[in-house]
Amino acid sequence: MENFIDTHAHLSGEISRGNLASVLARATGAGVKRTVCSSTSPSDWHVYSKAATEFPDALSWQIGIHPEDIAPESEGALGALASFFTGSGETPQPVAIGEIGLDYFHLPECGEKAERAISLQKEILRKQLLIASQLDCKVCIHARSKKSASCGRNAVMDCFGEIERADVKFSNVVFHCYAGTPGELSALNEAGARASFTGIITFKNSEEMRQALKRQGLDLLMLETDSPFLSPSPLRGKPNEPANIPLIAKAAAEILGADIETVARKTTENAEEFFRLK
Repeated sequence: MENFIDTHAHLSGEISRGNLASVLARATGAGVKRTVCSSTSPSDWHVYSKAATEFPDALSWQIGIHPEDIAPESEGALGALASFFTGSGETPQPVAIGEIGLDYFHLPECGEKAERAISLQKEILRKQLLIASQLDCKVCIHARSKKSASCGRNAVMDCFGEIERADVKFSNVVFHCYAGTPGELSALNEAGARASFTGIITFKNSEEMRQALKRQGLDLLMLETDSPFLSPSPLRGKPNEPANIPLIAKAAAEILGADIETVARKTTENAEEFFRLK
């Protein structure tokens, strides 16, 4: 059986329902040997830290504040973020700061309200990128725009600019659940960053994402479920989980004209190297 790594999942709901052991067992049964859980708010941080302590051979975690989860207490919480990277050896440290970034999808296209929201997102992003620069750690970026957006907003390229200004090494950056164009991904790759891909590549109307994956190629590729969201075909409409990574890998293999064994081996090597999992 091939071995895989799910580089991005949200399992806090499964943890709260007492289902984490079952989810990880199903993942192991499907060949997914490790799952990287991604935080969205400070309420996740101790939850995932504890889970990674309980399942050190199967679970890693990222720490950060998602742009849509910014709250009045977010700025104060950032003061404690770096301490998770310098704690005792008994608790697994985060493998990245994430997921952080910019999300314009649910904002009004123009207007003062939208500008205030974007300004706050950028402020919190900058502070987290500054910590990442100081720690020289990995960064998981969320960048989502509205396809019909006016006012010249582009979350991918705006994140690119913030990363550059923060002096974060692009080789430390992954744009998770990539949602930009193939051309934008080329610019990210040329700078040293990479993208990871989800079950979206199996959707009928997602040819642009398949072309983006093909443009990046296998050398930088990492796979993720972003569970419980974005279940790959033929499971659309059902909750997603790490055990579904082989379905995404199969689609990636078809897009790249490679065999599943090669995709499994290379994406696992990429994830282990990027997140320093060995």
